[in-house]
Amino acid sequence: MRRLPTAVLLVLSPLPAVAAAPIMQPGLYEVSVQMVMKGMPMQMPASSFRHCITPQDIVDGKAYASSKDNKDCKISNLKQSGNAVSYDFACVMQGHGNMVGRSSGTSHATGYDMQMTGRFVPAMEGMSEFSQKMSAKRLGACK
Repeated sequence: MRRLPTAVLLVLSPLPAVAAAPIMQPGLYEVSVQMVMKGMPMQMPASSFRHCITPQDIVDGKAYASSKDNKDCKISNLKQSGNAVSYDFACVMQGHGNMVGRSSGTSHATGYDMQMTGRFVPAMEGMSEFSQKMSAKRLGACK
């Protein structure tokens, strides 16, 4: 009986499974947001909104943004690995300068938990830094 070369055996052997990054499912999400503004005497109450997330939103990082209408925000340095997500952002605030910062957190098939830190440029009435916690839960298909 002939023996197969070791290289052939390695190629024919089952390959180890490659861990795929969890990808959020597109659909309708309930997003909760809690913002804390440094220097603000009274903190803003938590808010929530519903947002239809498309497959393209997931690919380009807009699924993790804190606004349902973020056309004036640019996302860069998006990294999605396993359940970890991070990106940098820059937003133009009409008449108020810019908002820049970093967001990171975890996502899974039906939601995410993110922490955002940033600053206003120029500072707004003594308030320059902020942090924001966001969480999202999939409710079902978009309507």
